[in-house]
Amino acid sequence: MSTLYFANGGLLWLLPLALLPLVFFGVRRFDYPGLEDFPADAVSDWLRRGISLLGGLMLACLLLAAASPFTEGGSETRVGEGAEIVVVLDRSGSMSEGLKGREYNRQDAEAGKSDTHFLSKIEAARTVLLKFMRQRPADTFGMVAFNAAPISVAPLTNDRELAEAAMLSAQSQSTGFTALGRALALALDYFEGRPHTATRLILLVSDGDALIEPDDQEILRNEFARQRAQLMWIYVRGEREASILDSVIAGDNEIITEADTEYADRKQRASMHEVFGKLGVPYQAFEVESEEGFRNAIAAVARATNKPTRYEYRLPRQDYAGYLYFAATLLLIALAWIKHMEIREWKP
Repeated sequence: MSTLYFANGGLLWLLPLALLPLVFFGVRRFDYPGLEDFPADAVSDWLRRGISLLGGLMLACLLLAAASPFTEGGSETRVGEGAEIVVVLDRSGSMSEGLKGREYNRQDAEAGKSDTHFLSKIEAARTVLLKFMRQRPADTFGMVAFNAAPISVAPLTNDRELAEAAMLSAQSQSTGFTALGRALALALDYFEGRPHTATRLILLVSDGDALIEPDDQEILRNEFARQRAQLMWIYVRGEREASILDSVIAGDNEIITEADTEYADRKQRASMHEVFGKLGVPYQAFEVESEEGFRNAIAAVARATNKPTRYEYRLPRQDYAGYLYFAATLLLIALAWIKHMEIREWKP
């Protein structure tokens, strides 16, 4: 049996007022010397008690309704479909470079001197991600773009037009340092306060490695665990980038020398791939060098997020104030009818 609660429980102290009709009878009385010689009228006595009871019940219903009684709705297990995906898109200057095998003079490509047109990394990312969005109507998308600082481009919302417009507007801009840690923290903040009803994914699309400080690593580790999100990294490789398995320097995308590696170890820093692998959350990395590689990576993302998610759905509470107000209205109508039938003048 559900427990009854009152939102305005203090009003229950006024319930004794409902006894007033039992003490004061509101029907008109007529002055006569005495009724002792008249026979007892049981019907009149019961009618008087009934009218008093109706008045008391009406006041009690009004007071109880004002106290807002309710019972908790509880929860039930449901199965959610789709996923909540926050795209974290690198818009650093290197993303304007061509994909591996497509890096040549843009003017020659635009002049038609080549069979294949120039395709930058960010253009390839936009094309494939937009198609992915349009093929996943049940998913919810948000977007964070970053270079030297992260920008909340589109919140996590069902407004698909907003998410697609944000993706179309993404342009690369060279500013040097890449604020990856803050971008991931901002993306994770999108899940704050939302019920966990679907698979949660941070989809990072970037072409460069970064060095993440130990304090930031710990923050990311805790936030990923708290938000129960998984991470996937689509590493967009151009002509000058090393494999994702190699260490690279943030911004310059150059292979780190042994001396640099030792220095980084002394500073207790690690590359993105190394850090992500130690977050203790589901993590996958895809190294892409072409449009086909992009499509294959996105297909793998689709398979990983196209899984039903069981979650506890909190049922709404049951409010009883409306029923009590309705009952009080019926009692008031009955009392008004009785008042209308009252004898206003005694005609002997």
